Amino acid sequence: MTALVRYLLADVLRTQRWLPPLLLFGAVLAMLNSSDAGPPLSAYAGMCVFVYPVAVWLTIVIATSEDPVRRTVTVATAGWLRVHAAVTVLSGLAVLFVAALATVVPLLTQPRPYPLPVVAVGFAAMVVCGLTGVGVGVLCTRPVVTQPGWTVLLAVALVVAAFVFGQVPPIGNILGALGHDSGITQALTVSGVCALALTTGSTWLAHTLGPRRT
Repeated sequence: MTALVRYLLADVLRTQRWLPPLLLFGAVLAMLNSSDAGPPLSAYAGMCVFVYPVAVWLTIVIATSEDPVRRTVTVATAGWLRVHAAVTVLSGLAVLFVAALATVVPLLTQPRPYPLPVVAVGFAAMVVCGLTGVGVGVLCTRPVVTQPGWTVLLAVALVVAAFVFGQVPPIGNILGALGHDSGITQALTVSGVCALALTTGSTWLAHTLGPRRT
């Protein structure tokens, strides 16, 4: 699995398609932290809003870094389940990098103190939102969705839906808990379970549909 993840990482880096989502995220991160971002938990909630769609975008980039012919060769060598699991693992590692960056930058730029428990909560919230994005990204791309246009439409719809339906987990209840500084532990637990279930289910669905759509 490690060798497969390293191969996918090298392929993703070669395509340079990871630059747009990371550059956009970096620009938003700099903008939000260029002045006083407010109370720490509210500031982290603002970053969670952007971690989620960036995670969706990065996952789609990772899942589609190989063209269909090369992906067929890869799955013939490693197997469908291992390939899709490697896509999910690499996307999860990308989420950890983005979440760590978004957690550390306010510590260096904000005038307000950021206690360690608050930093831990902020990091955990961004990881959960990012893992949700990984699950959505896997669900929106091949082999589940094979047409790029439908991938974009479905991804945008699911990103928007997560913010429209209020306190619904795994995104809405975390943002609400961070914004009101209440019920954070419960929200993280519920949303974490939902995010893991979504990511696991999307990966299994991709593994199941893969052999039928090649």
